[in-house]
Amino acid sequence: METEPPESGFDELMRLSQQFTRQQEEHEEKERQRAEQGKKVRGVLDGLRELNMFMAMEQLQPVATPEIIKEVNALRSKQGTDDLRKVISSLAEDLESRLRATSSSNPDAAPLVNSMRTLNILMDLYFSLQ
Repeated sequence: METEPPESGFDELMRLSQQFTRQQEEHEEKERQRAEQGKKVRGVLDGLRELNMFMAMEQLQPVATPEIIKEVNALRSKQGTDDLRKVISSLAEDLESRLRATSSSNPDAAPLVNSMRTLNILMDLYFSLQ
């Protein structure tokens, strides 16, 4: 049975250096793959966001005012939801005011005012928790 001679200090240093280099290359490759995967995920999310925006615009066309359509269309180029929150809150407050005015002449509309007020409060809560 043959035994290998012990490594010299230089040979061991070279072996460790090669091992470290190999591990570093593997780490860099994993980081590169992770970055590529992140780009793909961002691309998919951007595509879904654009699809959601397109579908919302299609649904808004027949029912929303031109001002709201313009405001929502402007959101395409913005990140975040703060501007959308403002549009929603403004519309909900306007609807609540109109319902309140209607309920003064029609007592049957009072539950609608309460429901709209409840919805406004819940939307404010939802947006504050995001």
